[in-house]
Amino acid sequence: MRDEIIEDAYLACQQICRNASTTFYSSFSTLGYEKRRAVHAVYALCRWVDDIVDGDEEPIVEFTEELLEQTTQRDSFLRELHSNSKPSNPEDVHLQRLMALVAIRNKLQRASLGEINKNDEPVFIALQDVFKRYTIRLQDFETIIEGMEDDLFPVMCNTWDELRSYCYKVASAVGLILIEIYGYEDRAARLHAIDLGIQMQLINVLRDVSEDYERGRIYLPKEVLASHNISIHDLTNPNLPQNPSWNSFIREYLEVIRRHQSSAIHLFEYLDSRSRIQPRIMLDAYSKISNEIVRRSGDVFSTPLKLSKRSKISLWMKINYMKLRAKFSVD
Repeated sequence: MRDEIIEDAYLACQQICRNASTTFYSSFSTLGYEKRRAVHAVYALCRWVDDIVDGDEEPIVEFTEELLEQTTQRDSFLRELHSNSKPSNPEDVHLQRLMALVAIRNKLQRASLGEINKNDEPVFIALQDVFKRYTIRLQDFETIIEGMEDDLFPVMCNTWDELRSYCYKVASAVGLILIEIYGYEDRAARLHAIDLGIQMQLINVLRDVSEDYERGRIYLPKEVLASHNISIHDLTNPNLPQNPSWNSFIREYLEVIRRHQSSAIHLFEYLDSRSRIQPRIMLDAYSKISNEIVRRSGDVFSTPLKLSKRSKISLWMKINYMKLRAKFSVD
């Protein structure tokens, strides 16, 4: 495939990252050129599948009888996995989104084998090049898609282990892909990357609890809530943050986050000075969100939780300082 086609594909992925999140995009800018565009390709894929499942993008799939058969088989497997519960969406919407995920899974496999051509979507053209350059496992991409498939059904986590399993699929698997791009010498780095993903997604779950509830997704572990005398229906009560039981639950939840954070911090020891900046920035950004939850005394319901303008400026300054420092450091 011609170099200009590959370059155009990477540029398309870069634009997706820029449009999706200024914080993520800025943190990626600390990487060297080759690593940076590889990360853009990975993030573009993750953004794409997430938008399909959430209904933020209408999936366009080239229909074939083979793809329909694969989708039907996958649907049967998922329904059994989810105890034969009905999908969250009407049947036609459900099958359309699942078919898009099956098609993406197929093209990821083709990309890993070098079988993508110039007529395929830019993200797969870029990812095929990424597969050639880095020792990325197809399995980790498939794990991400499994997490997206879970979200096509009503979600109810009962225990910490079930919540961690979900976090691993949608966040830790991404981290395992990224550190293959960053580079490391000790496989212990993978364990800390897993914890980094889990703590980030735990914060996302707490931040988005009301929005997820409306979509039929209850990620907060039901059994843990019950141990604090909180029912699932209490999550719709705007006065819940004033309930001592909720405050007790939040303390336990934040302590679990802190335990994963204490492991995630050690990831940086295994990465070079430039590669460690991006995950460090993201850890810092998510720490600011968790600190805001503490400041609000666990109120994640009244107003959206997001980085303040002041925090974004602080992160921007930190990114530029760390880039400058890395430029003159010697590993």
